[in-house]
Amino acid sequence: MVLFNSNYEVGVFKRLSENNELVMDVGQVEYTLTLSKEEMDDIEQHLVNQENLLIPFHKKTKELILNTEPNYDEEEMEELMNISEGAGDHGED
Repeated sequence: MVLFNSNYEVGVFKRLSENNELVMDVGQVEYTLTLSKEEMDDIEQHLVNQENLLIPFHKKTKELILNTEPNYDEEEMEELMNISEGAGDHGED
């Protein structure tokens, strides 16, 4: 567990439930947070961006500190895939 200051800790993702609940361990405590649809999308994007299961967490406010910006490499890969799909279409004509 990494401690930023007395209010911030890093939680370890455990699971997302069907009821829009995030379950994670922060220190020795298991937290279950009910999230909105937007927050569920944000947590999924954060986990993809981080490529690990760590989530910075404010203990007092129970606020998640998420990185939801799309990865540059991911966008570049999608562009390359679109280009390659278009090249395949031209070769068949």
